[in-house]
Amino acid sequence: MNLRTDRTSVDTKKSWNDVIGQFDIQPYNHLNTVTHKKTAKRKYLQDSQPASNPPPSWLTRGFVLATCLATLGNIPFQSSRISQNTDAPLNFSIAIKLDNKEEPKSLDVHKGSSVNTELQLDPELLALKLPQRAIETYIGHPVIDTDSKWVSHTVKSYDTPTNILYKVGLESVAKTLLRNSDIKSVLSSLKRNNIVRAKSVDGKLSELILATSYKKAYVIKPSSDGFEGIWEGKWVDNIFEIRQARSSFVIRNGLYFDGKKAGVPGNTIRQIIKVFDWDIDFAHDIRVGDRVTLVYEEVFHDGDKVGSQNLLAAEFINQNKQFRTVRFTREDGKSDFFTPTGREMKRAFIRTPVAGARISSNFNPGRYHPILHRMRSHKGTDFAARRGTPIIATGNGTVDFIGRKGGYGRLVVLKHREGYSTRYGHMSKYKKGLKKGSKVYQGDVIGYVGSSGLATGPHCHYEFRKNGIAANPMTVKLPNSMSLTPTELASFRSKALNLVLQLNVLHRFATADVNINSSTGG
Repeated sequence: MNLRTDRTSVDTKKSWNDVIGQFDIQPYNHLNTVTHKKTAKRKYLQDSQPASNPPPSWLTRGFVLATCLATLGNIPFQSSRISQNTDAPLNFSIAIKLDNKEEPKSLDVHKGSSVNTELQLDPELLALKLPQRAIETYIGHPVIDTDSKWVSHTVKSYDTPTNILYKVGLESVAKTLLRNSDIKSVLSSLKRNNIVRAKSVDGKLSELILATSYKKAYVIKPSSDGFEGIWEGKWVDNIFEIRQARSSFVIRNGLYFDGKKAGVPGNTIRQIIKVFDWDIDFAHDIRVGDRVTLVYEEVFHDGDKVGSQNLLAAEFINQNKQFRTVRFTREDGKSDFFTPTGREMKRAFIRTPVAGARISSNFNPGRYHPILHRMRSHKGTDFAARRGTPIIATGNGTVDFIGRKGGYGRLVVLKHREGYSTRYGHMSKYKKGLKKGSKVYQGDVIGYVGSSGLATGPHCHYEFRKNGIAANPMTVKLPNSMSLTPTELASFRSKALNLVLQLNVLHRFATADVNINSSTGG
């Protein structure tokens, strides 16, 4: 073969068929199909040379390959595509040899010239091995029962054990399940908003989950012995997955309505109201155009969203004024909401220790005592109520004194931060378990209204003191909030930093009207 002469003729006027005929290029090479077998190569060598000549050396093969590449480089790009002007389908009849069995396969690629050829593919290229373990989902659970079905029910205050089982579609096995005393006991102990989930496969119960909280659940499965109608249960921790979610919405028709429309759970909206209630009057201050941005926790089980948990961070823009809050857990394990600078969102104190009580006697340094019949300073305010009415702590603190003390009768003294203290006298009894050194939080019950000591009737004598000096609880200027201790503040700045940064980013997206409503793995 005269390589120089052949190349010149191809350059003068070449066609695709000439090229593939000269160099034995199969038209389906550009489809990434393996076609060059050793037998095909030998056939090419035999057809392209006289029988008397020996096979070309590696040097000759190199020249042929170089010429092929040079020729292909001169062919226009559109020439390498099969013409789309013809209606004849391009069909491949491929004989795949696998396990010594030959099975023809037909493949229509696209329109073009008809080609009929035979392929012999190595079994190693075709023998696909099955995975050695179950496929895993994105949360790491094996996919075993692809036809399984979960049914969930959120327990209501009026639900009974039988009613709960009916709500998750277990009418047929309800009586059998309730014969088990342990299962019946757990069902009876479920409270409002607890989660019950039942998994069925082919219509048969395979798993029942009674979640008393998002951290603990009683899991019931058929007996491992295989006996029909026999069930086994055990307590399992951390069966649920907690993920972070974020949302932003503009108030158009109302906080609750627009929040639900944006997909925010109802209990999360209630947390927003509770947190910002100290700064925003939700009855009078809300305006159309106010914006809420928040980060909160959603609860998932086996890929299904089953509830929501804690509000983590939020921003409320009310009448163009910005309010922010971040959830933080203090050293004593109590979680609360703080400003980004580390001060509590709620006021440090509330004014009244007895809900719904009337004031029977005001703070009066020169009051005439009704029992002692002489002038005696009244250093507090009396809240009259029925005997046994709960008395609550007006601020976070520690029990500094609990017991009887002169005219106070049964008295509890709470010590608060920054030099504040409060006193609660004339109690009928103390909260069970309360003792000196106990930590209490704003709103916690510490005792009950009574008339112990020098009292004309059941009431709570309440005193508010700063550095030991009594002040009128109803008129004294209360501190807006208490700050964290230096140790807690350092922890807050490191742990809350991520949430503060999220609020910064979400604020920018929300003000640019970018949809940020989504969930992520947490």
